[in-house]
Parts: sequence; C-alpha cells; structure tokens
Amino acid sequence: MDTMLLPTYPAWTWIDTPMGWMLVVTTRRGVVRTEFSAPDGSQLPREGDVLPAVTAALEVEPERDARGLSDLTSRMEAWFAGDRTDFGVDVDLSLSHGFMRRVCEAIQEIPFGETVSYGEVAAMVGSPLAARAVGTACKNVPVALFLPVHRVVRADGTTGESPDSPCHRRNLLMHERAVLGRGRSPWN
Repeated sequence: MDTMLLPTYPAWTWIDTPMGWMLVVTTRRGVVRTEFSAPDGSQLPREGDVLPAVTAALEVEPERDARGLSDLTSRMEAWFAGDRTDFGVDVDLSLSHGFMRRVCEAIQEIPFGETVSYGEVAAMVGSPLAARAVGTACKNVPVALFLPVHRVVRADGTTGESPDSPCHRRNLLMHERAVLGRGRSPWN
C-alpha cells in the first residue's frame, strides 16, 4: 500500500462519491472522521454538527483544505472506479476508545472483498459473546468507508440493511467483489 502524505494540520473537505457527499476530516495521522449525505445529495451533514465535536476532541479546529486533500479525492475516485483495492491512507483512531477502538482495529484487518460476522469480530477482540455490541460499534464508527464496516455481516451472511435503506453496505461489497472479478459493481 502506498500511503499518502496528509497535511500536517487537521483539515477537512467535501468529496463527491457514488454513495453521496462525504465530509472527511484528517489529521497528520490519517482520516479521523467521515459523515455522508444520502446518495442523492440530500440530508447533507451540517459542518456545524460534525466539526465542533472533532475540534473539541482534537483540541484544534480543522481547516477547510480541498487542495491539501486533493490526493485523497483522487484515490477515492480511483477506488470507486475499481482501480484500487485500498485508499492508501491511514486511519486515525484517536476519536475511538475502549471496546470501540478494539473493534475498529479488528475491522482494519478484514481483507478487501471478504466478510466476517459480528460474532467473529467479537471473538477477535476478546469478547466472544458481544456480537450485538460489535453491531452497535459498527453502526457508530467515526470513520465509515475507511474502516470497512461493510465487511462485517450477520451470521447468515446478510448485511442487515433494511430494504428501504440506501444499501451502502451491500453496494460496497458488490463493488469489492466486482473488482476481484466476482460480479458487477453498482457504480461502473
């Protein structure tokens, strides 16, 4: 993996993705926070709802810097086009603590195009009876997409998304399988 250099200061920008607009915040250590709109661009997260909490946690206000994060934007475009199997950027877990952090660390190890169950992740973090807690952690992970929570599924192999949801997790899994030659991507 060719790891990209990020600005040395906390920075943020908006990136247009097939999943909707994504607000992404980085530190010198990696991507620290993401928040998505609906796929059609509606329900856009408000900067005023996301950035103050990040500022409080980091004790410094992130700067808006689309130019400083243009390499990240290019890497994401390549990933969604099927030209990359990783983003080549580290994840900064400084906003995650305790059980949540252990879950995030375990999820980072799940290979592209593969899935593991909530129960398997629970066992990986030393809490084999905590499958539901892993599900809650996955739902609340601060760095969605960069931490591949879409690769964590129910014991029966389904994503658990409701039929009326945007199907992000299913689409991400379909895309990864297509890149590996096992199907068709919803975006290409």
